[in-house]
Amino acid sequence: MDSLTQAVLGGAVGYAVLGNKVGPKAAIYGAVLGTLPDLDVFLPYSGDVEAFTYHRGFSHSLLVHLLISPLIAWLITKCHQATAIYKKHWFVLVFLCLSTHGILDSFT
Repeated sequence: MDSLTQAVLGGAVGYAVLGNKVGPKAAIYGAVLGTLPDLDVFLPYSGDVEAFTYHRGFSHSLLVHLLISPLIAWLITKCHQATAIYKKHWFVLVFLCLSTHGILDSFT
């Protein structure tokens, strides 16, 4: 999928999870997180074939998403102390935005 679709889906998921509590900030974080797994294109691989083959590898893994989500949620709550009471909601937002990216890419 293209990055715009991933960002829109992430924003929609973010707003659906936490929009009524923190406002548009949830949609913005959702949009950013929705495109985060595609940053693996910047990793240096030994060639074009390897770069094509390993894209959508570990960065699109649901296990990696589950493991990294608490860290990202913690960073968000550290940056926005007023929303720290929604730690569990932030975790759900992060995990769903990351995992929907991988799931959507699995269809293409």
